[in-house]
Amino acid sequence: MENYLKTYSKLFLSVLCSVILLLGCSKGDKNKAQQQNMAVSVNTYSVKKQDVPVSFEYPSKLTSLQSVGIYARVEGVLLEQHFVEGGLVKKGDKLFKIEPEKYQAAVNMARAAFKAAQRDWVRAQKLFKKNALSPKEYDSAQSAYENARANLDTAMINLNYTDVMATASGKIGMKRYDIGDLVGKAGVDNVLTTITQLDPIHAEFSIPSNDYYFVRTLDYQNVKVIYLLPDGTPFNREGKLDFIDSVLEASTATIKARAIVENPEHLLVPGEFSRIRLEGIVAKDSIAIPQMALMQDAKGSYVFRVVEGKAQPTPVVLGYNVGNNVIIKSGLNDGDVVITSQLIKLRPGVPVTAINSAPANQASQPAPKP
Repeated sequence: MENYLKTYSKLFLSVLCSVILLLGCSKGDKNKAQQQNMAVSVNTYSVKKQDVPVSFEYPSKLTSLQSVGIYARVEGVLLEQHFVEGGLVKKGDKLFKIEPEKYQAAVNMARAAFKAAQRDWVRAQKLFKKNALSPKEYDSAQSAYENARANLDTAMINLNYTDVMATASGKIGMKRYDIGDLVGKAGVDNVLTTITQLDPIHAEFSIPSNDYYFVRTLDYQNVKVIYLLPDGTPFNREGKLDFIDSVLEASTATIKARAIVENPEHLLVPGEFSRIRLEGIVAKDSIAIPQMALMQDAKGSYVFRVVEGKAQPTPVVLGYNVGNNVIIKSGLNDGDVVITSQLIKLRPGVPVTAINSAPANQASQPAPKP
């Protein structure tokens, strides 16, 4: 009987341990399954350092390289007009004719005086060589000759000014005087019209100081300048950076800059406001992530990283926007995995399951700006 009881006790204990083990395993499997059911399914992005194309876009205003006034440089009555207002003219084209009669008469008189002085000068040289003329008389004859030549040159210049010529190529404005008006009087505004150069044309803009510290290190020759028309479409000719100032405007915290754009069809007009884009810029060895991964709190920007299967908030310092992506100055390292969806549901330490992982090279493809 005693042996029977011992055997029964051992059997009972063995069965009891088996039941306890089975119950423990079942509970562990259940907890594990619950944790798996609690994990948030998310999209992720794999971080990788690489060269990232960057573009900058700024408001701009078109200005002419030069706008020159056409002056009446001698006094007289306007006799002729040889252009159409608003049309195109070339440098050297004849624009107006001022009455030339009195200037022609002045040329004739100056030419006669010059010939007389020239004859006297020739005789004086011969006599001086024969010691038949004093040095003072010799100098007087030379001076008279030179003055007569200068007077003839002046008279010829004034006569030539009666033909008012274009001093630049471009689009000519409205005339300010009519045929028959007296022009060229002293103390009066003698601008007859203006010529505005249209090809090439300048696009002036301002670079924010933060961007300037990046742009100033660039080789201007490698930067592509795209002028955007008012409707947002790119102009059909690329421009070049022409000038970047070295002085910061304290009131706006910007640096003045200028691009030059070829405009042979004269489609671009001075005074037009639009935008300009700088392309061909590369941020070397940088990290760029989708903007959708960013979150914001009172301390600044942060992202959720996947660390051991859980969401971990990580503060980041933002750089430049590149289309739908943003360059990260600090906070992330090569190989980090960033969560890009379900961000509102995430809390620190929440288990996550990646259902879609984007390759790192997607951040290097900036989306076109509107």
